[in-house]
Parts: sequence; C-alpha cells; structure tokens
Amino acid sequence: MIEGGVTAIPIDFDRFARFYDWDTAGESDDIDFYRNLAGRTGGPLLEIGCGTGRVLVPLARSGYRVTGVDISPKMLARARDKIAHASIGERAQLIEADGRSLRIDTRFRLAFIALNSFMHFTSAESRNRVLDVVRDHLVPGGLFAFDVMNPHPEILVEADGRVVHDFTRPGPEDGSISTRFHSQRVDVARQILEINFFYDEQAADGTLRRTTAPFALSYFTRHELELLLDARGFVIENVYGSFDLEPYWTDSPKIIIVARKR
Repeated sequence: MIEGGVTAIPIDFDRFARFYDWDTAGESDDIDFYRNLAGRTGGPLLEIGCGTGRVLVPLARSGYRVTGVDISPKMLARARDKIAHASIGERAQLIEADGRSLRIDTRFRLAFIALNSFMHFTSAESRNRVLDVVRDHLVPGGLFAFDVMNPHPEILVEADGRVVHDFTRPGPEDGSISTRFHSQRVDVARQILEINFFYDEQAADGTLRRTTAPFALSYFTRHELELLLDARGFVIENVYGSFDLEPYWTDSPKIIIVARKR
C-alpha cells in the first residue's frame, strides 16, 4: 500500500499489447521530433521502452540503426511483425530486457524514452538506474531526450477516482468495436497517479469482453527533472513545452527535455 491510501499495482505491459497501437493511433507528433534529433546526431539510436515500435519503426524506415529495449514480450512480438513487414530488420534490433539493467556493448549517439514512458519509473532508485544505463550507453556528448506529462493542477484535482469515457471506435481486432474508460487517483505526497484503463470490446459476433489494465505513473516538475539529470551526469540543452518546440511554460501540455551526456 502506498502512503495516502493509493495501492501500488505491478504493471503488466503484456496486457496492453493488443490495445497499444489502437490506443495511440493519434499519437504521431513526437515522431518528427525524434527523427529530427536523429538527424542531428546520426545513428546508432537507442529507445528504452520501445513497445510495439511506434517510434522505432519510422526511424528505422528513415535509414537509422535503432535498438529498441522493452520488458514486454507481447509488445516486442508486435514490433517484430512491423519490422518484418517493413523489411527493415537490418537496421532495427529488439532486446527483451528491463531498461534499468541493460548491458550491451554498443554505444549510441542518441537515446530516448518516448510518450510518457519515463513516468513508469516510480521510485527514485528506478529513475537513477535507468538514467545511469542511458548515460553509460551514450558516446561522449551523446544526446538523451524524453517527454513527460506536464502536471497541471486541474489534472491532479480531477484524479479523484471518477470513471471517464475516453472514446469508442472500431478495433483493435477486425470487426470489433471497443470503448476505453479510465479512472485515476493521485497520491500528492509521492507524486504518483494510479490509473486504471477499462477496455470494453464487442466482437463481430456480439461477444463483449472487458480488459482492465492498471498502472502507476510518477509526475514531475521541470526543476525536479533538471536536478535529477544533473545529478546523473547530464547537461540540459533544451526544455520544450510541445513537439512544435515551443518554450516550456505553465500551460504547456508536455515537459520535453533534451540533454547531453557530460
């Protein structure tokens, strides 16, 4: 039990695998951002938490050598299918591993953690470990980039356990229609959001199935992240508030950080 009455539930990322691409169908603003960073640094590139290859595959298609690391076998299976379909296996490598304990010989010019995935590291120890892994696998002066949610007060106030309808649309399987709901509670003392996704899926034959997917996210202020990165051997290069490279401000939707290995 987390202090404040919020229960810590281990994350089963495999449970998300069937829904992940369906969930993130509208998420593409970050791909050009990471592609442009890769254009600055050149390859090879490292993605921690690559999931189904949402970012990794477009980067490999653009000609970069990319190594993707993920802890979920089912997510990686979907990424492998995409890589095979795109015929980019010579440029895209997948590793099933915990990003906090990765040890490989390759050194990278750019590492990144996309789409709020850094928020899954909900303890100080886990954040330190993954940042040390990133630092140790970068070449001298290599870039590290990641994006997280900007914790607007209104978002936290609304995290009171209410169930919210997100959307209803076709998928994730052919002929099915699914609805996603979510609920969330906040532990302000620990800066953690406990979130539950509910997927109600109606198959083509009318069968209805519900899948629940609970997980926890840590949220951060800009200055907390800057101090953390400095302590782990990085120098901040830029802080943005959106993938349009707008400066970070109070009302920004994102905190996007680009840092360089010291």
